[in-house]
Amino acid sequence: MTLSRNKVLAPLAALLIAALALLAGCGSSGSEDKGGESSAATRTVKDAAGNEVQVPEDPQKVVSLHYAATQSVYDLGVNLVGQGIFEEGAMTKEIQDKIGDVPVVTTQDEVQVEKVAQLEPDLILAPNTTSDDVLKQLREIGPVYVWTLRGDDRANWEQRVEEVADATNKTDKYKELKDQFSKRQQDMASQYKDVISGKSVGVVDAFEDNNFYAWGEKNMTGTLLTPLGFTWSKDENAAVKDEKEPEKDVSNEKIGSVLGDADVIFHGSTEQGKTTAPVEALMKTSLYKNLKAVKAGNNFPIGKTTIAGFSDANYSLDQIEAGLKKMK
Repeated sequence: MTLSRNKVLAPLAALLIAALALLAGCGSSGSEDKGGESSAATRTVKDAAGNEVQVPEDPQKVVSLHYAATQSVYDLGVNLVGQGIFEEGAMTKEIQDKIGDVPVVTTQDEVQVEKVAQLEPDLILAPNTTSDDVLKQLREIGPVYVWTLRGDDRANWEQRVEEVADATNKTDKYKELKDQFSKRQQDMASQYKDVISGKSVGVVDAFEDNNFYAWGEKNMTGTLLTPLGFTWSKDENAAVKDEKEPEKDVSNEKIGSVLGDADVIFHGSTEQGKTTAPVEALMKTSLYKNLKAVKAGNNFPIGKTTIAGFSDANYSLDQIEAGLKKMK
């Protein structure tokens, strides 16, 4: 029996279509063939410095050059292979235990570029304080995303988390964390409304002997406390009003003029419940003990006054809530 021409060609056509589909699928996978090596799918983002950066869609080997971004990487659930140096107590015990074995690639003063290169990262997160010459060296190693550490947006710690989320393709996770945090603040504002109403608050920290650090309302701790219903100390706001960033180093002897009007004071501490030596020294002075808030018993720890991410912020809310339960 002789097969018709159409019956002979049909199977050949089907094979040809299948082959073309396979080739098309390979071409649209987001990978590129370069000398026999394929690179993972990428996406283009704009970093905080305005640079367009081609980053992996799903980064697997992230290096963070500063602990503020390190915390965001942890909170967002991204794999960290290298990190910037940080002081004991700068992160919660949970995070420190988790990242304890991650190689450190910076000193207090510089980025150790060779150590970064040895890790073969597919994404490097660099703060906007990194020098241009170091950024140039890092870009020879892998994609570099510059995020905001200092500047006019310093108080907006959530923006820094959002930038890291943009770089690592975790924007949905960022929104989830943000919504959870906002709801917690709303719930606390409602639950402790009668305790907070009419109370003015001030925040103090210390990083060296004989001086304390004053924080204005438009700073990181302000984003934690004012949504709860507190008003900020007028004296403390006035003390920092001429500063580019609403914060200032002040001699201990001036504590009365900076925080004398506050009904409640929250002081800096580590993320593991310890008060640092400079803060302890300040709190032992007679001038501090005679502050209205301290004499009333309304003096509580708040955690770090420089907030790196949602773990920091939630730890501080834990401390604030503990204080609210004791507030007189």
